[in-house]
Amino acid sequence: MILADPATLKVIEANDAVPELYGYSREEFLFLCLADFSRFFAENSNPEFVAGELRADTHRHKSGTLFPVEISLRPFDWKGRKTLIMSIRDARQRRQTEDELKQTGASLDLVVNNFQGFIYTVSREYKIEFMNGSLMRNLGYGAIGEDCFKALHGLSSPCAWCVRDRVLAGETASFEHQSPRDGKWYYYVSSPQLDSKGNTRAQQIIALDIHERKIKEAELLKSQDHLKQENLLLKSPRVNRYGLDQIVGQSYQMQEIYNLILEVASSDAGIIIYGESGTGKELVANAIHNLGKNKQRPFVPVNCGGIPENLVESEFFGFKKGAFTGASIDKSGFLEIADKGTLFLDEIGELNLNMQVKLLRAVDGDGFTPLGSNTPIKPDIRIISATNRDLEALVDKGMMRADFFFRINVVPIYLPPLRKRREDIPLLIYHFLRRFSRDRHLPHIPPRIMNALEDYDWPGNVRELQNIVHRYVALNRLDVFDPFLAKESSDPLEVHPLPSHDFDTLGEAMADHEKKIIALFLKKFHWKHGRVAGALGINRKTLYYKMKKHGLLKT
Repeated sequence: MILADPATLKVIEANDAVPELYGYSREEFLFLCLADFSRFFAENSNPEFVAGELRADTHRHKSGTLFPVEISLRPFDWKGRKTLIMSIRDARQRRQTEDELKQTGASLDLVVNNFQGFIYTVSREYKIEFMNGSLMRNLGYGAIGEDCFKALHGLSSPCAWCVRDRVLAGETASFEHQSPRDGKWYYYVSSPQLDSKGNTRAQQIIALDIHERKIKEAELLKSQDHLKQENLLLKSPRVNRYGLDQIVGQSYQMQEIYNLILEVASSDAGIIIYGESGTGKELVANAIHNLGKNKQRPFVPVNCGGIPENLVESEFFGFKKGAFTGASIDKSGFLEIADKGTLFLDEIGELNLNMQVKLLRAVDGDGFTPLGSNTPIKPDIRIISATNRDLEALVDKGMMRADFFFRINVVPIYLPPLRKRREDIPLLIYHFLRRFSRDRHLPHIPPRIMNALEDYDWPGNVRELQNIVHRYVALNRLDVFDPFLAKESSDPLEVHPLPSHDFDTLGEAMADHEKKIIALFLKKFHWKHGRVAGALGINRKTLYYKMKKHGLLKT
């Protein structure tokens, strides 16, 4: 604070802070006039002012440096003398603060407008008051002044999920929602924006795109549900020590197939089963259905090769009474019967091209219309197909449509012929003996006959084996197995005579002959040590010793 003579503007008195502010000693400062350091007084010899009014001025430091100040002037009676009192406030800190605030504001604007999420303000009347650059770019224009529900979500009235009332009551609300405008999921945080009196005047909203996260969460939940379903399948009574569902077999090949069945049973993927006639393709299809989520729904098997050409369409799609001559009643087709269940198409390679198109359109398109009806039916069906033909070759020859092939060939399952899993033959024989004997005592099959059955190649596969066991149980006569024994006797072991060259000892000759016999039996019984040992009349330990001795162990 400075006291000055109003006529001469000479400094009369100053408090201790003033000399320090200007860089002078107290004595030096009292020799100055206001015009020596104040631009306002230097430019106005007789200045006019309003007492107490705050005005900006520029003052000079002793070093010559200029610095901004704010001054207020008023007359003052000091010791009976009229004086002018000037209050001074250094404005450098305030201006620095203002500059920092401007810089901070510019930085904040930059952050807000380049923020990847959406930031916007909505008034109590649902009007958009502010939008950041990201939201403008997403909408394609600035929607300031428009209704938020219309501009942001394409709705004609306020959103049903709006948290406006909670926010205007002073609460900050957060939630996830899928936008009806673009179908994406967003995470919203809506907080109150206050006026100068501390009252909520608007909603300040931040929206973050979480669509990818929600998709991953859905995939994870689906995977977890799939694992739960597989776990239930593994604990299902349909998994037993003899096989899976009605399928019998414990060989490595069948275990691989069981694993695949368990993996696909809980899905809706199209499945095709490849295998020779009699390998059990329908049993596999039935197992997939019985272990799936629609097991309570129908399983409809269809032999595509057994339907006359002129009846294929009516059998698949059904017909109404009077649709053609002889249609005396309504009849549902295979597709309608199998709705919500499984349609098993055996011998799928026998379907003609025209029917392939119609079936594909019925399942993946707009459904089908029964003959004589105007009402379309859209079935929900899982299709499992089976064939013993090379479908890719049929596609190459133009006998099967490529789009139809790709629709049914999503997950292929290859069933091995019985000759490729001979270790399952005893188990299958026991299974069929139990089935056909019912409550009777199980008939006995001598080891020699059992060996012959295991050695047979079974061109008719499991079906042929089932028939021969059924015949044996029905007739209770061992001579039903004579053809297999005849085959065995017509292919005896060929043991060649000893070579003509001399051996040094009898032991060497006998060892050479023993090696040949063991090698022949190993070949005959497919290297099954138990059967070879039984046929040779020795125990397994002795057989192993002799095989090691003669270098017959497999490496």
